[in-house]
Amino acid sequence: MISRLMNRTARRFAGIDFMDLIPAPRVEHELGPDEGKVTLLIPRYSGAIFGRLIQPRLAESKKFIRLPLESRGALLWQKMDGKNSVGDLAALFGEHFSEDQKDVPERLSGYLYAMWENKFIEFKNLP
Repeated sequence: MISRLMNRTARRFAGIDFMDLIPAPRVEHELGPDEGKVTLLIPRYSGAIFGRLIQPRLAESKKFIRLPLESRGALLWQKMDGKNSVGDLAALFGEHFSEDQKDVPERLSGYLYAMWENKFIEFKNLP
């Protein structure tokens, strides 16, 4: 109980249905030469000081950490446009990956929560 009082994240998500949240990207991406290949471009420095002083001065090859997504993550990333809810993404995921239907909402929620914690996405309707 005490840990729940101290945990801001738990309070932020209290009483919210995760399937109603609307994810939107916070980092840039680039599409690969093959269809369905997405690479996230994560700024090497993003803090208040280093993000403003060092990041703009880096060479183009050093500016970003490139994080390639596998086919499932790439599909979800391309459909995150700030309009589709997590429930919509779960249904879409079920359509494209019919062999992988076990616990889709729970796994998708965990995946998107991890992306939110790492500041790759934001939830548009999260208070």
